Amino acid sequence: MTETYRLVFVDDGDGPKTVEFDATDAGSALVIAHEEAKRRSAELWRGDDKLCTIKRLHGVSGEEFWQVGPGDITG
Repeated sequence: MTETYRLVFVDDGDGPKTVEFDATDAGSALVIAHEEAKRRSAELWRGDDKLCTIKRLHGVSGEEFWQVGPGDITG
């Protein structure tokens, strides 16, 4: 069974954006979110429930990684 998820991108200079998609669970939704949010931070929603924020960060060696957690993506 799939559910509808939303990625909500804040207005970070590229303009606000919302992407809606279906996934079987939150883990699968994060995989899709990773592809959709290549250069931007976003909130992941299922219905009216904010599941988490995803924020792309850069390590000291230049590697990229995702920080996943609750809260405001601007903080």
